[in-house]
Amino acid sequence: VSTQSTWVPVFFYSHEVFPMALVSMRELLDHAAANGYGIPAFNVNNPEQLQAVMEAAKETRAPVILQASAGARKYAGEAFIKHLIQAAIEQYPNIPLVMHQD
Repeated sequence: VSTQSTWVPVFFYSHEVFPMALVSMRELLDHAAANGYGIPAFNVNNPEQLQAVMEAAKETRAPVILQASAGARKYAGEAFIKHLIQAAIEQYPNIPLVMHQD
């Protein structure tokens, strides 16, 4: 894996932890394009879905795009979705993630 971009967490290369999980979509997509890989995007509406996605990302040591549709934000409430994402950032600080409001 190329290390051209400086945002890539050390986690991808060793067992050290990167202190910032939340990255911009541009950073993530630019790195993926430069290094020839795709990034999955998952709609999350509850803690169980989010934990499953983050555990899979941890297992595969891959970045992830999390999405919340307008319907999910209306149903669950924006504050609930916001706190879900914040919990993921705290619990998985070594996994780069983007929050996309689908």
